Amino acid sequence: MDARGDTPTPNEQANLQSAELAALHRMLAASEGTFSFSIAICNSPALRGYLISKIRKKFTSITVVEIDEKVTDIFDSVKRSVAGTNSSGIFITKIEKILPSDRKEHKVLKILNMTREAWQTHFPCPVVFWIPEYAATLLSIHARDLWSWVSHHFEFVSERATASAGTLDVYAGDIMSAGRLDADQKRFRIAELEQRIEDAGDSPKPELVQHVLTWLSELAYIYKTIGDSEKAVKSILKSLEIEEKLGRSECMANDYSNLGLIYRMRGDLDKAEQMHRKSMKIHEEFKHLEDMASDYTNLGLVYQERGDLDKAEQMHDKALEMNKKLGRLVGMAGNYGNLGLVYQARGDLDKAEQMHGKALEMNEKLGWLEGMASQYGNLGLIYQARGDLEKAEQMHKKSLELEGRLERLEGMASEYNNLGLIYQARGDLDKAEQMHDKALEMSEKLGRLKGIANQYGNLGLIYRTRDDVEKAREYWKKALEIFKKIGMRPEIEKTQWLIDELKEK
Repeated sequence: MDARGDTPTPNEQANLQSAELAALHRMLAASEGTFSFSIAICNSPALRGYLISKIRKKFTSITVVEIDEKVTDIFDSVKRSVAGTNSSGIFITKIEKILPSDRKEHKVLKILNMTREAWQTHFPCPVVFWIPEYAATLLSIHARDLWSWVSHHFEFVSERATASAGTLDVYAGDIMSAGRLDADQKRFRIAELEQRIEDAGDSPKPELVQHVLTWLSELAYIYKTIGDSEKAVKSILKSLEIEEKLGRSECMANDYSNLGLIYRMRGDLDKAEQMHRKSMKIHEEFKHLEDMASDYTNLGLVYQERGDLDKAEQMHDKALEMNKKLGRLVGMAGNYGNLGLVYQARGDLDKAEQMHGKALEMNEKLGWLEGMASQYGNLGLIYQARGDLEKAEQMHKKSLELEGRLERLEGMASEYNNLGLIYQARGDLDKAEQMHDKALEMSEKLGRLKGIANQYGNLGLIYRTRDDVEKAREYWKKALEIFKKIGMRPEIEKTQWLIDELKEK
């Protein structure tokens, strides 16, 4: 039997959590104007905050009450906090601050239990206590009368969120599965991974170390995909700390490489180069040609972004040479694609088309749909640069079709964006807006801040072309806010320039 047969995938686990969220939404809609008492169990404060903010986007008149650590009468504190408001629901958080798990006597809960009737009399709306698991246990024991009134019980916690249970998670570190999760599902997975890591402690037991490193790696990847580069870096640095203590320099090389990718995304090219060279040094020491080829590729991309195309070409040529020695067609295809981008940046569209054609041929030979989709997209960009919008549209539609088959929302978002740019160039602004809206929708679903910001930028350009200056400014300000959050300096400067240019109109 397949070892994965009885193990829920990250997708299945996240779907269970998503179903709980949908059920909470239904409860709030059905209970509007009527008192009900519910419990929402969530061990992660970060996840709790995310879920509440998401719910309040739909139910805007919900009041959130945070319990202060000095409170002894929860009901009285809530009553004073919501006085004068017209709340459609009340979310009560941070109750755990007054319920330390090691306390034997719980005066606060006894008082809470005595106020049961007052809740129903005073609040004609749903009341939800957001508490961790241990607090729910205490509530059921020390406030039994109130607990008997619980009409809905929601659980935003995975059974696999402990370190011991996590050791059985055969999907841990599977970034392909993690990458397919939508924004909500990613948040659920993050909470699960963080709880496991916390449960393992600052100095994990020897039998847990490799598992913790795997969880940290997946956690960093998910944070990177949703645009939270700071937390991604934090996870990688924690991984590096553990590996350095254990003398695992080969593993450290992978972390340095991932740090380089994040710094490049943020526009910090000097730091990106530094990280990739650290990775290269370790791989050279162990003579790992495949990893060295990846390092050369990453360095090539850094030089590309700097505009140093000659040096970029040298790096990609070195990577190509190594992959040829190894007979790695997948690596060779990627190298040809990157060289195509270099020639494209130089304006040598014929040579660029030749490189992308070679890459496409290899990907077709391998049956690698993801690579084929990328090269169709690259060819579309070449035809677009030549002004052959019809052929460009054909290529981008081919790429979009493959991305759809692969269910790669990130790739689909990219192709909708490219199609939007084509329609924009044709002057068909309505169709362009439709495409950018689709790209925005997918980026939002994935939680990709960079993609969201790019689409706001493109929509701003459409409205600027329509002479709707206010709408253009609105979109560009949204884009600027996100670029600042991510720390992408080139995009910050460009977007700020666009906004400043509007002021002169």
